[in-house]
Amino acid sequence: MRWNWGAASGRTDGHTVGLQLGGEWTRGTGATENALCVDGRLTKIGRELVWDFAPDDPMAPWTVHDGGAGQVDLRFTPFHVRRVRTDVGLIGNRTDQCFGHYAGTVRGDGGRPVAVDGLLGWAENVRMRW
Repeated sequence: MRWNWGAASGRTDGHTVGLQLGGEWTRGTGATENALCVDGRLTKIGRELVWDFAPDDPMAPWTVHDGGAGQVDLRFTPFHVRRVRTDVGLIGNRTDQCFGHYAGTVRGDGGRPVAVDGLLGWAENVRMRW
C-alpha cells in the first residue's frame, strides 16, 4: 500500500483556506479524497493530483498540482520530518511525515485564484507492506 497525503489550514490572501490533498492509493479508481475549503465553501477536486518530491530527501521542497487544470498549484517546504522505518520480513513500513509551509495558488469552484503563502501544514509519503 502506498500513499501521499497532506493538509493545511489558516488565513492567507484575505481568506480562510483548508486543504485536503491525497494521492497514489486511489490512482486509476476514478475516486479522489482531494478538496479545498475557501471561506467555508467546500470544493471537491476530482482530478488526481501529481506529487513531485525526492523520496530520499524528504526535506527538499515538494510540489503538488493538478496537472495544469488550475485548481491546485502548490509548493510545500518542510521544516521538520518524522521518519519511521520497520522491516520484519513480510511486514514493512517506510513513512516520511513532514511538517512545513505551503505556497502557491488554489481555486475553488467558480472562484478566482487564491494566493497561498506560508500556510502551515504537513505532507507525507508512506509505503506499507503486510
